[in-house]
Amino acid sequence: MPDSNISTITVDYRVIDGWHVFTSADVRGLYVANENQEAAFNAVGPTVETLLQLNENVRVEVRAATTFARFLEQMKGKASQSMPSPGSSQFVVLASNN
Repeated sequence: MPDSNISTITVDYRVIDGWHVFTSADVRGLYVANENQEAAFNAVGPTVETLLQLNENVRVEVRAATTFARFLEQMKGKASQSMPSPGSSQFVVLASNN
């Protein structure tokens, strides 16, 4: 039976001047940027946890809904589309109460 306490947070990804940037309209203040794509990806969950605790006084465990390898494959697929969006994509993180 699925956990009814799981929430979905959409995270936007884009590359700006060689920096891999993750933001979210769902989490106030989320802005993760790193020149290393995997480091930026891996920092999203802990940063969301911290922001939700600070902004909303909510303790949650956050994990990406996909692996970094699958995220890369998704990005490659978008790059090969005939009309890709201008450097932007989305992925989802899942937040559940501790």
